[in-house]
Amino acid sequence: MKIKFFLFIVLIINISLISCGIEVEVEDVKGSRLEYLNSDSNKDSILVIDVRTYDQYKKGHIVHSINIPVNEIKYRLKEIEDWKNKPIYIYSETNDESFKAAQILVENRFTQIYNADGINQYNYNTINYTSVRGVVFEKMLKDPNVLILDCRNKSSYDVGHIEGALLFPMAEIESNLNKIPDKNKKLLLYCNLGTASSRTAQELSELGYTEIYNSIDGVSEYPFKLVK
Repeated sequence: MKIKFFLFIVLIINISLISCGIEVEVEDVKGSRLEYLNSDSNKDSILVIDVRTYDQYKKGHIVHSINIPVNEIKYRLKEIEDWKNKPIYIYSETNDESFKAAQILVENRFTQIYNADGINQYNYNTINYTSVRGVVFEKMLKDPNVLILDCRNKSSYDVGHIEGALLFPMAEIESNLNKIPDKNKKLLLYCNLGTASSRTAQELSELGYTEIYNSIDGVSEYPFKLVK
């Protein structure tokens, strides 16, 4: 059963799962609210999912947002199952389109769903590199054709880094560009918390690198296998 009602101007969609005695509310939120919550310091408290197509996502998306198109979300729930009881913010071109994804998540027992203003409804600051979760990043590491960049400082790198990763500190990007002469090379970036690598990814994107993937989960947050 779906019941919609207005509460202090904020639209609350109340979806009741009667058979299991579970009631979940999907709340519409303003784009300004999402941008405020999606700061570097708070990014690990929420998960932001862009449910548009891959092509739409690549043209520009909200920082730290991962991409799971609405027509794929029910097949990729394992990627986000650890967020079943934590706040997930979804968006698309409009919040009517992303509501379809909200319904799927609710049907699969996700309990804290927020439906944000879409790209066409709010003027978000957007980026062009791709953000992925640690579980996805880990699988990408198996590709022999990628270049792995560790965006931490040398002391952190020496303590332990992902096998095959090149030291590529965020503060020394220009002096290390010789390590990635091919601007079309597939680059996998990581750091301790996903923020230094995010800034590095943005700078590389502005320099013309086209295939950049940043892990929003750093080595301090996800159990990557590290070597010395």
